[in-house]
Amino acid sequence: MISVGKTMTKTQCILIIVDPHADQHPAVDRGMLLAEQLGMRVDLFVCDYSAQLVSGSFFDSDKFKKAKVSFLHDNKQFLDELAGPYLDQGIDVTTKVAWDRPLYEGIIRQALHSDARFVIKDTHYHSALSRMLFANTDWQLIRSCPSPLWLVQPERKFTRPVILAAVDPLHEHDKPASLDIRLMSEAFEIGDALDGEVHIVHAFNPYRDPDDPDQIENKHAEALTALADKLQLPAERTHMHAGNPADLLPQLSTDIGADLVIMGSIARSRMENAIIGSTAENVLDRLGCDVLVLKPKGFISPVTFKTVPKGAIFAD
Repeated sequence: MISVGKTMTKTQCILIIVDPHADQHPAVDRGMLLAEQLGMRVDLFVCDYSAQLVSGSFFDSDKFKKAKVSFLHDNKQFLDELAGPYLDQGIDVTTKVAWDRPLYEGIIRQALHSDARFVIKDTHYHSALSRMLFANTDWQLIRSCPSPLWLVQPERKFTRPVILAAVDPLHEHDKPASLDIRLMSEAFEIGDALDGEVHIVHAFNPYRDPDDPDQIENKHAEALTALADKLQLPAERTHMHAGNPADLLPQLSTDIGADLVIMGSIARSRMENAIIGSTAENVLDRLGCDVLVLKPKGFISPVTFKTVPKGAIFAD
């Protein structure tokens, strides 16, 4: 069996992104459950920015500074109140706020600062225009967040979760072999901690050799079976289908009642992203469950502290 030894430690941080303007916070519930079961600490984080404050105080820098401090203080107070019940449960929770923009860059900078083991955030449906322009925060995080990114669907229970990991044993979707190992390691660690059930799925292109499609299917089946044997996964938890993974994953996740889909996101050029995006981006709005997106080992985010906009503030 492939080694999936414990890699999570108490010193590692689960970074939970909180929207101070939302009424419900499913990412907080999910993150606290993980923290409790995995024995990890939590950073509750609000990254916010008020264009109204900036425009309203353009000619009065002192007024603007005071307003910004008050703005951050209100967010910090909100987080402290949100953290209270979890602190009472014995979970190690820290609250942090920032004035930074755009939102996805502020989140990534905090993830880098915290050395986050997971970044957990609520997700919601994205409009066709938003998808076309690649303008929304979730898609930008899928591309650029170096930490494992967990996007939480609202109103989703997480008791004994069914976990579906999308693997590519022949690495024909540009994924390195090490990424599949990392996907499975995460799947089993989360499954073990939450008493979940792990499945794997592989989608393949049957037209790669149109003269002999049966040979192509047999080749992929052999590779997937070998991986399942190493993982000691039974046949009923091993799935293979011909076609585009962006089309197959939503249907299969529904069929097996998946609570979490784990997939890799490889680095692409800006031109490739503008044209096709990644499988994770293409299925995000079609999955009715949580999504955990992983980057290959050695991925370096284009977002750094060198790109911090003027006036940004990070405060505990």
